[in-house]
Amino acid sequence: MTEYESLTASLDKLAELENYYQWLLEEIRPFFGTRLVEIGAGTGTFTKFLVAAHLIPNPAAHLAVYEPSGHYYQKLHQKLHANHPGLIQSGRLVTTHGYFHASSERCDTIVMINVLEHVQDDLEFIRTAHQSLAPGGTHIVFVPALQWLYSAFDRAVGHYRRYEKSQLEQLLRAGGFEVVKAKYMDCMGVLPWYLLNVIGGFTSINPHLARLYDTWFVPITRWMEGREGPRIGKNILMVGRKVV
Repeated sequence: MTEYESLTASLDKLAELENYYQWLLEEIRPFFGTRLVEIGAGTGTFTKFLVAAHLIPNPAAHLAVYEPSGHYYQKLHQKLHANHPGLIQSGRLVTTHGYFHASSERCDTIVMINVLEHVQDDLEFIRTAHQSLAPGGTHIVFVPALQWLYSAFDRAVGHYRRYEKSQLEQLLRAGGFEVVKAKYMDCMGVLPWYLLNVIGGFTSINPHLARLYDTWFVPITRWMEGREGPRIGKNILMVGRKVV
């Protein structure tokens, strides 16, 4: 299976993880402004949460969505046009087939969910985000964590790396951001990932196991991590704020 086919299959399966993405949404929601940009939206896995939770309830909010892959963009475009024609026609929801570049039209929130690990020059990408934000704007980054969890699956879907929390903090600061939130997430996912993907060599996501984990384990993990932040996790969530 090619990198493209592996990533497509993974995106389709991850789209079903309602509890997982709802958890992530609630973690980052306090940092949203009114002019949002989502970079690397794929087929719209997280876009639907942004639209439902922030765009629809807030008439002043706008969301610009970028996706460079033609195949993913086609699916994304069709899905959003079918489900939200009014938002598209009003210009509050805009889709762009292409890479994100710095613009003079400053946004106040940039969201990157499972994207930065696919970027070879991640520091340059962070600097582009900083340049594109208005002062006080936020850059929300969610990435796979712990390089020792790097597996055949990561290679199959085109990950250059997994991150350590301190490493990602240094990266955002080097890009000009003040780090206002930094945490590991999904501590209970570390062992299954290690056993299945690092030891087992799996290169795809089992949809039955993914749904089981989302239904039963994610709510428990969310409750546990809400009481005390984990020292380790399968992913890292980080928010940088542009001070100047």
